[in-house]
Amino acid sequence: MSDRAEGGHRENGSVDRGPGADCPFCLIVRGAAPARVVRRWADALAITPRGGGVTRGHVLVLPMTHVPDVAADPAVSATTMRYAAELAAEVGDCNIITSRGAAATQTVPHLHVHVVPRRPGDGILLPWTAPEGPVAGGRERVGSAQGDDQ
Repeated sequence: MSDRAEGGHRENGSVDRGPGADCPFCLIVRGAAPARVVRRWADALAITPRGGGVTRGHVLVLPMTHVPDVAADPAVSATTMRYAAELAAEVGDCNIITSRGAAATQTVPHLHVHVVPRRPGDGILLPWTAPEGPVAGGRERVGSAQGDDQ
């Protein structure tokens, strides 16, 4: 682990203000912020989201190293997704979701994968329901006038 993961202090005693120094998930990893840990791996945690999540059993899987988003470090992203898949196998029907960037609804710049158990009639609507019709570049949307039902 880096010195950031060990408390955010360098050997010379100065506070590390590098990547992740003020990240809420890095604070959880370091034990400097509270969280309900559901599962622990050598390099990742599964925690209950603040407020309990959107469904019973909703968890966030996050790497212990500071990685800002899914594209920043493909190896860490793959490992984090593998852990999310392990949890998904235990819960049954679920959504596995990660976002990259503010326009994609990412609010904490630390890779995290949501495992959201789903139940019939749970009322959860996904945020990416798109209107039918053409998208930028003239391509047709799936299920649009083109006749795709995929």
